[in-house]
Amino acid sequence: MSEFEDIINNANGNSQQEKKPFDKEAWVKRIQEERKTAYETMDRVAQEIVQDTDKFKTYLDVQGRLDKYSVGNALLITDKMPNATQLKDYSDWKEIGASIKSGQKHIIILEPGDQYTRANGQTATSYNPKKVFDISQTTARPLVKQNIDDKTKLTALVTDCPVDPKIVDSISNSNRLAEWNKEDNVLYISKTDDIQKAFREVATELARIGMEESNNPELDNFKCKCTAYMLCKKYGIDVSSIDINNIPDSLKNMSASEIRNELTSMRSSMSDINSRMAQHFEKVSKQKNREHER
Repeated sequence: MSEFEDIINNANGNSQQEKKPFDKEAWVKRIQEERKTAYETMDRVAQEIVQDTDKFKTYLDVQGRLDKYSVGNALLITDKMPNATQLKDYSDWKEIGASIKSGQKHIIILEPGDQYTRANGQTATSYNPKKVFDISQTTARPLVKQNIDDKTKLTALVTDCPVDPKIVDSISNSNRLAEWNKEDNVLYISKTDDIQKAFREVATELARIGMEESNNPELDNFKCKCTAYMLCKKYGIDVSSIDINNIPDSLKNMSASEIRNELTSMRSSMSDINSRMAQHFEKVSKQKNREHER
């Protein structure tokens, strides 16, 4: 071996002769174990949060803040890093010029991999463990939140509403600020100066409109409140008056997979509403840019 080769090998820790060959079998086993642990954690946390209001709210905080993540990954994040705001793997942080601070521990989430065919002929997607770090564990600068006033948030909430919104002086026989009348298929919104309260109630009714009804009104109402809670957390609306302290017994008694299905229903409802809001914000931003260019 030349002196040059020896220098390069020493720089990498050991000489080529000392390096261990890649053990594919051990790698596959590790991946399988990490995936198995992740699924077991999802099930455990799903069952834990429905028995504890504070833990349930923590999950809603995570899912509302990290709305792009699946329910399963939100449960994993809730378990290991509930205050996370932005997650990337080592290479993605490195790509934007950030490094991981000393002594930081990763968490594992699952990301979709390749599709495969099961023995019964059905097509499925494999999920691979991914080690990620939160921005707080890196040298990256904290995210700068877009400053949007409450009136613009409420406007975005009702823009492209799936039913006709109608402004009224007040809602009959009620002190509510929003109510979906199923027979008329109209979302009635009462005039008010309390924009945050209006946002909370409109969000609840929009969740009711978009969510499939079950034979359990108590559970349906709870899910609508949870959806509104997540939207409010995402957009900085006060959630202290949203009552989700009484988790329905029907949810508490479900299996882990059933709980995750209900959580997915809430997340899907939130995602549909949030998608419409994002489109409105984008239009407003483009309009402001055009006006600025004039």
